[in-house]
Amino acid sequence: MLYILAILAAFSLSAFQYLYKRKALWLFIVRFLVYLSLLILLINPKWIRKKEIVTKPDLYVLADNSSSVKWQNASKFLIDFLREIKQSKLKDKFRIHYFKFDKAISSLDSLSFSGKQTAIGDALSELKMMHQSDNNAAIILLSDGQNNAGRDYVYQSSLSKSFKVYPVVLGDTTTYDDLRIDLVNTNAYVYKDNYFPVEIFLTADLHQPVKARLNILEQGKILFQKKIDLNPAQSSAHITAKLKSGKVGLHRYRVSVSGLKNEKNTLNNRQYFSVEVLNNARKVLLISDIIHPDIGAIRRSLKTHPATELVIKKPTDKFQLSDYQSVILYQPVNTFVSVFKQLKQQHKSWWIITGKHTDWNFLNRQNLFFSRQIVQSYENYFPIKNPGFGLFKLPDLSLDKLSPLIDNYGQVKLSSATETAYFSRINNIAIQQPLLVFNTEDKQVVLLGENLWQWAMISGVSDTQQAFDQLLFQIVQYINLNNDFERLQLQYKKQFYQSMPVMITAKFLDRNLEPDTNVSPEFMLYTAHKIVRYPMLLQNDFYQVNLPDLPAGFYRFKVQNKDGSLQKNGSFRILPFSLEKQNLQANVKGLKQLAQQTGGQLYYPNQTGSLADDLMSSKQFHSTMAYETSETPLIDYRPLLFLIVLLLTIEWLVKKLRGEL
Repeated sequence: MLYILAILAAFSLSAFQYLYKRKALWLFIVRFLVYLSLLILLINPKWIRKKEIVTKPDLYVLADNSSSVKWQNASKFLIDFLREIKQSKLKDKFRIHYFKFDKAISSLDSLSFSGKQTAIGDALSELKMMHQSDNNAAIILLSDGQNNAGRDYVYQSSLSKSFKVYPVVLGDTTTYDDLRIDLVNTNAYVYKDNYFPVEIFLTADLHQPVKARLNILEQGKILFQKKIDLNPAQSSAHITAKLKSGKVGLHRYRVSVSGLKNEKNTLNNRQYFSVEVLNNARKVLLISDIIHPDIGAIRRSLKTHPATELVIKKPTDKFQLSDYQSVILYQPVNTFVSVFKQLKQQHKSWWIITGKHTDWNFLNRQNLFFSRQIVQSYENYFPIKNPGFGLFKLPDLSLDKLSPLIDNYGQVKLSSATETAYFSRINNIAIQQPLLVFNTEDKQVVLLGENLWQWAMISGVSDTQQAFDQLLFQIVQYINLNNDFERLQLQYKKQFYQSMPVMITAKFLDRNLEPDTNVSPEFMLYTAHKIVRYPMLLQNDFYQVNLPDLPAGFYRFKVQNKDGSLQKNGSFRILPFSLEKQNLQANVKGLKQLAQQTGGQLYYPNQTGSLADDLMSSKQFHSTMAYETSETPLIDYRPLLFLIVLLLTIEWLVKKLRGEL
């Protein structure tokens, strides 16, 4: 109806202008068209258009870019196959996406076959995240099936919801007898002259029974040897060897297995491991000028830790403090003059126990981190646990059941940085006086009171004997530890296989043995010709450096803080070993299982033509058709606006020629 009214209005207005008083037919026609176009634009009609959209199914071509493909002489076939795919009719049916992978997946621009690790499972999972369509997609997996990084692709059954995998086997599909060492387990640290276990796991692919021989060697010397019988039915073995640790330091061992005459791959017949031997003898010297039951209690308690040896001497005896890791001074008197002189010269750590027999006048003259006001009377001091003590976790002693320790009465003054484990209580009154104090700067400890033997006896009766022994051992362990070792701790493996990440962790502690995260440490790697510096990144409360790929060899390094006050050296070895050379046979079994689980099919190199034909004829992958509807208003139609301008121009020219303007 609107359009009829528009026509009538356009006709009426045009006729009034050019037909009513004068006869100008061409001007009438032009003005009619102008009015009609303008009125139609005011009405602004819309027309609907339908567009047909066809979406092809996705086909992902996943090419193995690891070095094992090159070593199996399959790289040329893979490149030729990719060329055939690009020229085939598959592009008419599929949207084809090309990717390559080794340890990580990326778009396929070129192939170098230089990847040092293969992560097929991770590549398939990444493709699953990329695939946004609800329709099933196909994957052509060009690989030898050897997976040595990331998750195992064989058990990724969830892929079947999105993908059908069609593996094309690359490399040698012939089955050879193979004997390999899968895993070697042992402790990273052992004590000197102790036995430590080594677990070795072997597997074999066999056609007939064999007799294998396993050896563990150090510097060419056989430390352990065992004969193993294997057959196709019993193709794995678990061997446990016990080795005796030698001298203190880092020891490197080689595990090798032999037994197959015509074995193709022998690189997996050996593995290496290292063990650092620590000195477990903690020789502690206890010096006393008197006989007291406390000494017996200390001796008995430390005996519960076989790594600690306690030697008792008088201050007048002949001994060398350098032969001991630490010293316990029981109730020092003036006969300890030479002992204190040696302690200061050698910067030795010590633990002083005072009591009624202590010469406090002598002790105060030694300029120690503590001193006591001298009062000629004694007092009983009960222990109160300090909840703010942070050097280590104190054992759960039944403090309310313990008897008091006896010492001189008088105020105690502390200097330097200290941590108090137990405060004192006189009767039921808590006093802000220390009982057991740790000097955190120089690894020194003082216990202000005698009669530890009573604590040991009461702890035995109340079933807390273990806690009492633990307290004494913690004190001795504290003074045995070196300050630098405590404040800078390195954690790293002593040897790495080539192509594996080399990660070294450093933890810095402040004077209170709390993690220090404001260090800005420096890592220096010593190579053959220069020193290479790497930044150490803060991770939670420790620092870490991840070194790039390094060639095989022996490396030394140093970690230090910014001013160099804390530093520690270390070393590691990178073994000439490639994961890609572990197995140079195609894993046909794994690829076939992957194809079956996802509803795909396995193909061999001579069946690539069949693969393309099967995908083209498969009804599992089909295009989807959809219609896209769009509405276009007439006012967006620019030719109509151009027509209006053109008609007005024509009208103006006609009037000009007729002399009406």
